[in-house]
Amino acid sequence: MKENNKILQLINVAWRERWTDSQWGINIKKVLPRGVSGDVYNLADCLLQQAVIGSTANSLVLNYLKHSLCAHLVSHAAVLRCIAKYDKLGRVYCVTALLEFLVSIIDGITCRIKSEESLLPGAVVQLVLWIMQIFARTLQQYEMRGEMSAEQSYMLDQSCLLIEHLTQQQFVLAMLNVGCHEELESLDRLRDLYASIKASLTNSNFTLSAATAEQQLKQLAYIDAKHLELQTLNPCPTVEKISCCVQPLLAVEVLLNPCKDTSYYVAELQMLQRLKGYTNTRLFYEIIRAGFLTLSNVADTSPDTMWGAFMFFKMPHIIKQLHALQRVPGEQPLAATDYIPELVEALELLIEDNLLLDFMDTKCSCNIIEFLLNDWTKQQLVNDVHVKKFASQREAASMLLKKCDNGQQTPSNINFIKRAEVPLSGVLKTLCTNKLPDMVNVLCQVPVGNSFELILSVATVEGRLKTFVSRLIQCNENSKQLPGELGKLSVIRSTLFDVSFLMLTSIVQTYGSDVVLSDRGDSFFEKWVRECMMERNKLKNPRQILALCDDSIVDELLLSLSKPEAAQLKPSSLTWQDICLNLPGVLHHVLIAWEQETLSSADVKSILDNMKRRLFSFTVCATSFLCAYMYSVRETELLKPLNMIQQFLAPLTTEELSSQENSKERLALSYQIIRKMQHDVHPAPNTKSRLISHTPLIEQFRECWRCVAEAGHLPVRAAQTLESLLLAGGASWLVTQLVEQLLSCKYMRDMAKCMDIVFAVMHLDIERSTEALLQYVVAPLILRRQGEDINEPQSLVLARLCVYCIISCLETRSSANAAAAALKKRSRSHDEDELQGVANAAKVRKVIGDGSNENSNDFADGSGTNVAAMLSTPSAELRATPLNLKEPLQSSVKHIFRVFLQFVSGDELSPKAVFVYQFISLLVECGGERVTPVLRLLPANLMQQLLKVLATDDIRVGLISRLYDLRLQGGRQAAVADLCLWRNMQLARHSIHL
Repeated sequence: MKENNKILQLINVAWRERWTDSQWGINIKKVLPRGVSGDVYNLADCLLQQAVIGSTANSLVLNYLKHSLCAHLVSHAAVLRCIAKYDKLGRVYCVTALLEFLVSIIDGITCRIKSEESLLPGAVVQLVLWIMQIFARTLQQYEMRGEMSAEQSYMLDQSCLLIEHLTQQQFVLAMLNVGCHEELESLDRLRDLYASIKASLTNSNFTLSAATAEQQLKQLAYIDAKHLELQTLNPCPTVEKISCCVQPLLAVEVLLNPCKDTSYYVAELQMLQRLKGYTNTRLFYEIIRAGFLTLSNVADTSPDTMWGAFMFFKMPHIIKQLHALQRVPGEQPLAATDYIPELVEALELLIEDNLLLDFMDTKCSCNIIEFLLNDWTKQQLVNDVHVKKFASQREAASMLLKKCDNGQQTPSNINFIKRAEVPLSGVLKTLCTNKLPDMVNVLCQVPVGNSFELILSVATVEGRLKTFVSRLIQCNENSKQLPGELGKLSVIRSTLFDVSFLMLTSIVQTYGSDVVLSDRGDSFFEKWVRECMMERNKLKNPRQILALCDDSIVDELLLSLSKPEAAQLKPSSLTWQDICLNLPGVLHHVLIAWEQETLSSADVKSILDNMKRRLFSFTVCATSFLCAYMYSVRETELLKPLNMIQQFLAPLTTEELSSQENSKERLALSYQIIRKMQHDVHPAPNTKSRLISHTPLIEQFRECWRCVAEAGHLPVRAAQTLESLLLAGGASWLVTQLVEQLLSCKYMRDMAKCMDIVFAVMHLDIERSTEALLQYVVAPLILRRQGEDINEPQSLVLARLCVYCIISCLETRSSANAAAAALKKRSRSHDEDELQGVANAAKVRKVIGDGSNENSNDFADGSGTNVAAMLSTPSAELRATPLNLKEPLQSSVKHIFRVFLQFVSGDELSPKAVFVYQFISLLVECGGERVTPVLRLLPANLMQQLLKVLATDDIRVGLISRLYDLRLQGGRQAAVADLCLWRNMQLARHSIHL
């Protein structure tokens, strides 16, 4: 109190003797202890009390206060808080003087020492409250009296001028934002006062002198970090005329996850929409264009049918769900219409792409737009008016293309895809009945031609695949052999058992048992798959298969198959399911006897032929065991089991085919299954495959990428090849090659296109790819090639790729074990002549040219994960942002942040520091609140170091304010510290004199 009294006395002496500012500064320093701020002794409060003690303000004392502020004797926080405490708002002259004083100092507000940082946000909030009170009180008086004095009008003008200065000062707004998170009650009062001001303005029809004053008051009342300046680095969607991100991403997702429900794709596309800033119109255009682009370069095989089914069955539901999700919660629903306006706008954009549509018209032998939209009218995506409009725009071109074709074009599978929906419904309906003859007639027609592939494609994209499988399993169970049953009914039952078993095996081969079967299914087929069937990525131990055999049944089978009359197996003694489970024992005995030359090749051939003549499913069961057996023996011992498999693939005579009903279709399906199994374990040397090749990986990659570059998008074949290269070379190797291709681009347009495709390719395994990118690729690349091509704009594109991958990886997680199930959850369709198997050791040896005979299984996993339950997971759950990061993303982000800390540890501006800024800025800009778990891992002093190194105006307060969780005290403290450092550096750089 002693110093306080001295200060008051000094103020009185200074005023009485009319000291100049310099005199005041000299004398006040004699009173204040050396190195102690005047805030400790309430210097600002003392000066302000003396300045406004009367009806008018003492300008001399206010000058002393301003000098004390410039001399750093008092802090801005203390001055603002003192002014905000002045409650005699009726003294118009005093209030006006204080407003003028604030206008003169507002542009220089900052913190000079650490102790001031915690006070400034609250002081700014109190100051804004005080200004709002002036507005509210003055306008309420005008509303009651209907008039305003000249003094009040001038005071209001000064208030408008002050808030104009406030809203122009980004630092002050940032402090207000922090303070509002700190003082939630004050925030409520702010908004109440604004509501009162707005009501008074409306009721009194009063117009403020500044046209923007009301909007500025609203900005202060509803301050948010989103309103603060942020240097945008992500390209504007209007600038990006042609996008290459949707097509490759969909190509990868349809390849890996064709069974996923609509919400999965919707969530993926919403993530892309947020990253790119697309409107619904642009997104719908890109989705449809992506479908046409992919269909334009696939052959009439499984990928074609899958993509065609996806486009005609899944895409309409995706578009409808995306449209429905755009409505803001609580908003009134729009009037019901028979079309989606944004989709119509997207089609208007698409209709301008004449080259693409001409090619599709030629490929499909029809007006593809009309063909597509005729179906979409039934789903109220477009109406008949739109169909006629767009069809007429394409009619002339379609007719010209037909004339040029001269009728020589063969119909595409796309023309039959729509027709496959009816057979699928018919098959499902028939499988619900218990009429065995009807089921046999229907199921035996399914494998004819490509009907089975079409039906599977439609079932997959419509989400009816599991229903189809469950009914086939039930059919297989109901058709199991009954002891003692003879005659025609027994033949029908055997045919039904055979065809259902073969169809189920083919489906499991295509999609994987994890996707189509339940974990604890107790049917015969499900047990056989779990215990005996050779699958990609699921090796079976032949000894465990043999342990399931019954010695007495094996002996009986050996005896009956060895006899000439073996074709007449006694149905009463052995059932088909017993034979399926015990055939491995028979084959094992035959192999041993053949090795020991107890049996001749002719004897073995006779046994295998007798086996094949009964049911074709027996040859599939036998092949499955032989493939498992081949994994466990040396390469020199593969010849005999391979010859046995080849005997199963030998054609039947006409007499043998005619002896069984519908044998041709079942035989073709069994051949297809056997070839796939054989290909997985021992592909033919001359087979052209994506994974089995003597060509080095790098050459395969370059050839594949050359095809991608020529196409301008990601063809399905290229996506399959890249997936094989991922399995063979690993995530780190593939990501390195992809980044090298990205950095080799010379032009911005090519670089943007390449980045979109690379980002999509990394979704082949987004978690492992992101881990590889952050931990093993980025830092060495920047350190090794700094100053070469890791500069603008390459560094910006690389930073964008990293951020996109982190956000996608963050949003894709639905459970803690998602990373472990990444490879197991995949399901895909393949061509018969270009099959892709598990990346087991046998294949990897052929890829890298390793002649070793060691049967390593580094890439194989025998355990299964049930992901069928994930198929029905809602979009909101799939894309919910976790509170904390899971591995491996968390360790990867921590690693890259530690590297960043080393990058900015020096004092010089370098490309490394620029990359750190670009990374952090893009993370905030693209991720918003969703990257909060990532930002929590930022090292404490990283931003301060970056501010010191990056001596440019690129870093704005909007970036700093978004980096921290302002709901937490630690987040607010870190934000204020960084903001004050930024402010002081700005003041020093621009030499602002207070």
